[in-house]
Amino acid sequence: MESFLYFEDFIMSNVAKPFPIPTSYFGLSLGLGALAMAWRHAGVLFPEQANFISAILGFSATVLWIIFFIAYVTKWKTHREQAKTEFKSAIQFSFISLIPISGIVVGMFLLPYQSFIAHSFIFVGIVVQLLFSAVRVGGLWRGDAYCETAILPPFYLPSVAANFSSAAAMGVLGYQEIGYLFLGAGIFSWLSFEPIILQRIRVAASPEPLRPTMGIILAPAFVAAASYLALNGGEIDLFVKLLWGYGLLQLFFLIRIFPWLWQKGFTIGFWAFSFGLASLANSAISFIHHAESSLMVHLAWIAFILANIAILGLILGTLLRLTQGKFLVK
Repeated sequence: MESFLYFEDFIMSNVAKPFPIPTSYFGLSLGLGALAMAWRHAGVLFPEQANFISAILGFSATVLWIIFFIAYVTKWKTHREQAKTEFKSAIQFSFISLIPISGIVVGMFLLPYQSFIAHSFIFVGIVVQLLFSAVRVGGLWRGDAYCETAILPPFYLPSVAANFSSAAAMGVLGYQEIGYLFLGAGIFSWLSFEPIILQRIRVAASPEPLRPTMGIILAPAFVAAASYLALNGGEIDLFVKLLWGYGLLQLFFLIRIFPWLWQKGFTIGFWAFSFGLASLANSAISFIHHAESSLMVHLAWIAFILANIAILGLILGTLLRLTQGKFLVK
């Protein structure tokens, strides 16, 4: 209780300033939670180490989610106009969907520890993401509330990432048929948005502060693959190979432009890469365990190792900013 009051006092002391914790910071909880699920999956290869690493990552994701959720509620209490502006913004509204998405992933992690809390995170998260998507994305169908400059990678979050996460959760809970409905919603949303978003970033540069969020482009293929594997029992079939192929192509493109993304150095925005990287690691375990080709197994091992190294880099970069007093928005 005292820690909650201390946190609220800190927020209240910043009332006259821009709110110090952006909603996009839920990406930290999402990335850590997704990597925790990858390491839980890795228990088939090395049980003791995997369970320990998964627990550290997963409980860290849970604590961060709680902190950021308190911050978001407090934002509506102390910076209501800023919160309203974010909700109405053609770009920033997409980050709000990180709240239910990361909540669903945290729920999947908590399932072996506390069933009721885990189910609550998952089902509340699914309902909220559907309602939020209907209100904000469905509301755009009227044709008077959007602009071309807002067509950026964060737009994948409300209808693509949210539905893929819901599909994976249904697979973990054993509701495969319902899960495939969410998977279909995510895939066809992805296919409809992909050419528009990629064309937009080909013809006009993204605003400099939003450049790191191009890492979101990595997510759809690998998150779809991980969600599909959660539904089909981990079987490596043609469809998951196709998803991996496209995901690897996007990864190569992002590596090509990474120096351009890195021009201003590390920022918390680079956590946009984490969901795709964690899902790459998660699906790699299935390839290692079930792929018939030894070449594919070696490729999966490389992907698993590199994805973990990259997310470790995100963690170390974030800790460095924290020690430098640069974690919060000034």
